[in-house]
Amino acid sequence: MTESLDEQSPDEQPSGRRSSAPQSRGRHARPPSELSVRWNRLVGRSVSGPWRRAAVAVTGTASAAAIAAVVVLCLPGGGSDGEPRAEVAAHTARPSASPSAETEALADPDEVPEAMPYFETKDPDRKIVGHVTEVRRSGQFIRVYTDLGESDENSKPALSLCEWTTQFLKDGGEDEPRVFVHGKSSDNGSVVLANKQSDKDDCEVAETR
Repeated sequence: MTESLDEQSPDEQPSGRRSSAPQSRGRHARPPSELSVRWNRLVGRSVSGPWRRAAVAVTGTASAAAIAAVVVLCLPGGGSDGEPRAEVAAHTARPSASPSAETEALADPDEVPEAMPYFETKDPDRKIVGHVTEVRRSGQFIRVYTDLGESDENSKPALSLCEWTTQFLKDGGEDEPRVFVHGKSSDNGSVVLANKQSDKDDCEVAETR
């Protein structure tokens, strides 16, 4: 008797009725890794044309990772990660100092630049103010340096500058102004031409000649 087809083993059944179960690809074949599956999906959704063919041709985990980086950068918005960094850098970067701030930082703290404009209100023609070379604070004193000579002790320019400086300090809130007006000496030093060291002083100095 002949065996029925149903009773034949799978290897003995005719080729037209072979089992539809998936056949093994060989003893050394391995299933695709999860990374490969995700990579193929990413390429299928986001890349088209030559990029897709190049990406599909790449094999191996290292090559796939490298192509993935290139694809992400080429996609719209792929470089968006740089935008937040740029924004953070813009907010955290220290603002550059303005020219006026730099000028103030370099200014001598002992200088009294407000004194000259005040003197000019007293001497619009600058006949006396023109002799002033510098006004500086020295401790509790204000020193007015001029190009006047030793012979100008108690002269009108020297006394006027002493009186103006005294009033300038009083207007600024100082109760006990102390002022020295200096001139040039023959030995390239400076001499006191007028001063006010107490409330009783009238700006005149004792004769030194």
